[in-house]
Amino acid sequence: MNHKYRTRIQGESLQEKIRDYEFKVTEQVMLPAFYAALTLFVWYIYLAGVKIDLFLAVVFSIITLLLVIRAFVKVKKIRLMLKRYRKGLEGERLVGESLNKLNSESTYVFHDIPGERFNVDHIIVSTRGIFVIETKHFNRDLCQEFYYDGSMVYRVMKDGRKFLCPKLLPQIDGEARFIEHEIERRTDTKLTVIKVAILIGSYINSTENFKDYWLLNESSFVSAFQRSKEIYDASMVKLVATHIREMVKVDVDE
Repeated sequence: MNHKYRTRIQGESLQEKIRDYEFKVTEQVMLPAFYAALTLFVWYIYLAGVKIDLFLAVVFSIITLLLVIRAFVKVKKIRLMLKRYRKGLEGERLVGESLNKLNSESTYVFHDIPGERFNVDHIIVSTRGIFVIETKHFNRDLCQEFYYDGSMVYRVMKDGRKFLCPKLLPQIDGEARFIEHEIERRTDTKLTVIKVAILIGSYINSTENFKDYWLLNESSFVSAFQRSKEIYDASMVKLVATHIREMVKVDVDE
């Protein structure tokens, strides 16, 4: 039997997480709903004069109340996670659509590359370099500016407060090491990838941009990419792209 394959699309892992959390909401609601219906039935029988102990109706009521409170707390937490994941999904799709326009004979764009306990949002394999891209979609109502001093990234809020982003650069470093290792393992060639963070809709104030990291918004990345010099030949690009494609291949007949 000939299998058909496709490559992963932008935000596919986030979409899977969203579906899982939506199912968790249903799971949390089902048990309280069942006990609520059962409690109403017990009270109906009691009020109808059928011989039933009042204590039993009260116990069912207390159990139902506790289950409702527990479900409310858990669903509230799940809804916060869903909000975060949906915002992230929106960002990955926005950036992915922009990057897809760069596809050509010398440029290959891949999305949602699975690693161990993490996913690389996007990879570009091109004659201009291999780019590992992490996207972040922050709340524009609170923050629109990021500051990079050459070693740390800070969020500058609209009210003037400044907060350190301690996880951003280590996350990109980890993703870059993973892709470099996979490329070397699969091709027997050691290549250095370019580390990119796309901060959607933000202004990046940087004193050392493009030295160790590319920190840009979604519109400035494309122009920066197109201005960069070609460093690899087409045969190397095609070889690496072939192996990256294997990493994002999904069997549609499963």
